[in-house]
Amino acid sequence: MPFEVHLDYDRGVPVYRQIYAAVVHALSTGRLAADEQLPTIAELSSRLGVNPNTVARAYRDLEQAGHIVGKRGRGTFPVPGRTPTTDREAVLRDIYQRAIAEGAEHAISAREIIRYFRKALHDE
Repeated sequence: MPFEVHLDYDRGVPVYRQIYAAVVHALSTGRLAADEQLPTIAELSSRLGVNPNTVARAYRDLEQAGHIVGKRGRGTFPVPGRTPTTDREAVLRDIYQRAIAEGAEHAISAREIIRYFRKALHDE
């Protein structure tokens, strides 16, 4: 197995997002090589004890975000040409987008979030 996925059902994060995050982390740290095949949906769902649709959703989201690509008859692989640096940028973008979306759910604007982050950085 090229990388480990540890699920935490108490975190309040959907399982498919935890799988997504594990793959992105493996890519951004170089633990998942550019030519290394990801486990099949059936293999990973069996290993994690989750519904195959959960893994399929994570893989679909990863593909839409440009992290992985499915090659018919060959498997699923990281997108060629991605580097840990570009994947780190993707992680930062994902964190930003999640913070903005969650803030919006609580009527907190992007400016308020950014202001808070700046304040927190200066308070350290």
